[in-house]
Amino acid sequence: MEQAGAWLKNRLENLPDLKEVENNIALGNRELQIDLTDKAYFLGLSHGDITNQVRQGFFGEEVQRLQKGKDEVRVWVRYPSSGRINLGQLESMKVKLNDGSEYPLTGLATYAFDRGVAGIRHYNGAREVTVSADLVDPVADVGAINTNIEENIAPELEANFPGVSVDFGGQSREADKAAQQLATYFGIAVFIIFVIIMVHFRSYYQGILVMIMIPLGWIGAMFGHLIQGIPVSLLSAWGMIALSGVIINDAVVFLAKFNSLIKEGSSVREAAYEAGLARFRAILLTSITTVLGLFPLLSETSVQAKILIPMAVSMAYGVLIGTFIILVFFPVLIMAFNDVRVYAKWLWTGQRPTPREVERVVIDNAKDMNLRLSADLEEAIQETGKSTNGHHQPNDTPLDKQTEERPVLYP
Repeated sequence: MEQAGAWLKNRLENLPDLKEVENNIALGNRELQIDLTDKAYFLGLSHGDITNQVRQGFFGEEVQRLQKGKDEVRVWVRYPSSGRINLGQLESMKVKLNDGSEYPLTGLATYAFDRGVAGIRHYNGAREVTVSADLVDPVADVGAINTNIEENIAPELEANFPGVSVDFGGQSREADKAAQQLATYFGIAVFIIFVIIMVHFRSYYQGILVMIMIPLGWIGAMFGHLIQGIPVSLLSAWGMIALSGVIINDAVVFLAKFNSLIKEGSSVREAAYEAGLARFRAILLTSITTVLGLFPLLSETSVQAKILIPMAVSMAYGVLIGTFIILVFFPVLIMAFNDVRVYAKWLWTGQRPTPREVERVVIDNAKDMNLRLSADLEEAIQETGKSTNGHHQPNDTPLDKQTEERPVLYP
């Protein structure tokens, strides 16, 4: 683990985008590290047997405790002072076996002085070594740097150190958590917006029409990042979410005008064309004012502004390009959906309706008209019956027959 951590630290120090590369491997105290030879294993000695005898000789071992009055005296056994002046005297040390025989330490083990382990850290139940670094540019794309490490450095590390795996933490892990929360909350918000639009227009397919414009607006935001030479980041995603509200607003305004024109008697083609002309100025002015309001932020070069520039790029370019998408593509999308509904109803009923007949406002208008006509006719029948009874004129037509012969209007 220590070798892998040192190797990774050395590789990250060579990356120009990183600085102050460090790892959490703490240096322990200097200690004597002993490795047994084959002869020691052949004689049945363990690592603990030899290290215990080395400790007993140089540090000592408590063998007895004596009570002397109120005091307790501890008796330790170890080499005399002349035999433990320096560690070089290990060369003359002998190791005693259980049968009483003695062998020189140099024939049973090799030893060296090195730093011991100061602590063992774990992550998800496994030992870990953390290698961290700071960015030279605080607003640099962390995703691109991590991708470079994941694709080029991590495979080489895992090949050189079998059993060692690489995981990303720090800003990358926090960004992943934020992205997951962002996706969850945005999904809930989109669902609520869809329900509100569907209830308002009394049509689920028109709600789908509006929702389709959201990813088309994101395409404009992507082009903006490409033009500005800025990588897409989590801040860019926040800007795209704010952009979705503007795009939905423009689409709702366009669709409301389209429905009102259909209700007034225009054909589908005429209503789509006239809605674009009628809402052109409102949509265009909204987009221009939004872009002009964000332009000072786009032209700012300070470090504080660079953090917000990805969000501003998503908003400005998304609104600018999304406006033309709405004015040009949205009418086409409306007519395409209308064609699909015409053919779907044709296949379902066997009768081909006109494009106006499948629009929701026409269907709802016809239902409302039929209800009003039925109510008026019912009231007229009741008034006629009362007038006839007042003049004692017989009415030969049964009431149920009169109800069956009511006229019904269809779109």
